[in-house]
Amino acid sequence: MKPEEIMAYHARSFSPGARLLPRHDRRRVARLYVLCRTVDDIADEIGGSVGQRQLQDLQRDLSSDNPQDELARDARDLFRGRPAGHKAFAQLVDTAAHDTGAVSIQDMPALDAYCMGVAGTVGIMICSIFDVDAVHHQKAADLGKAMQLTNICRDVREDAANGRRYLPFTLCPHSPDDIVAGTPDAIAAAEYAMADLLDRADELYLSGLSGLGAVPLRLRLAVASAAAMYQAIGTRLRTRGYHPLGGREIVPREHKAMLAIRAIASELTQMRNRHDGSNRVQA
Repeated sequence: MKPEEIMAYHARSFSPGARLLPRHDRRRVARLYVLCRTVDDIADEIGGSVGQRQLQDLQRDLSSDNPQDELARDARDLFRGRPAGHKAFAQLVDTAAHDTGAVSIQDMPALDAYCMGVAGTVGIMICSIFDVDAVHHQKAADLGKAMQLTNICRDVREDAANGRRYLPFTLCPHSPDDIVAGTPDAIAAAEYAMADLLDRADELYLSGLSGLGAVPLRLRLAVASAAAMYQAIGTRLRTRGYHPLGGREIVPREHKAMLAIRAIASELTQMRNRHDGSNRVQA
């Protein structure tokens, strides 16, 4: 499959918005998606010591002047002349290499570091390939972290079934087995943790979206659309009372279309208002 086909199949929240991009830019974003998706698959699908070793080998190859790994070569080509993007990809690989087995996040600083490693870096990589000034990279990272927190809350049951608990121990002091078993104390704590993380995600969405004015118009609209769809997942989790054993919350296709239209209209309205305000000041 071509990168764009892989992104269309797997990235159901971002792919629709990506169609707003010019073909050349859509190809670059799809190449980035495949790089990140492949790293994620090594950590999740292969996993264990084998997956960890593969990612550690990739990490070493990324610092080589003559990389042998195909992923390392693709990353080198995609981020040519863009060291911030290459560094962010290396950080993602390093974080994934520590995420190939059982996971029990201890506290919020540990969770924040994890979210930065697997998702904040993606925001930086996107900024990098679009040559967005580094001063705006932190807001892009905040948006990536917000989306990752949403993913964590969506996937509590699935992760717990795989021996992983990304809900911090300080908020949910129970094992993945307790969550899967549905013990009352574990479920109550998981619901409390999900509520807390989604509130934190909302703050990060605000920060991330406030920086969209720094990116090219079509990318801005694509990212705004994707963010609206992720935020809708959080809204649906709240509406159902969290219920961590309720399975993945999915936003229906027709609702996604409405969210995308609203997000695009909102961004265009904000741009027009700022433009009109600037003209009034000049007058």
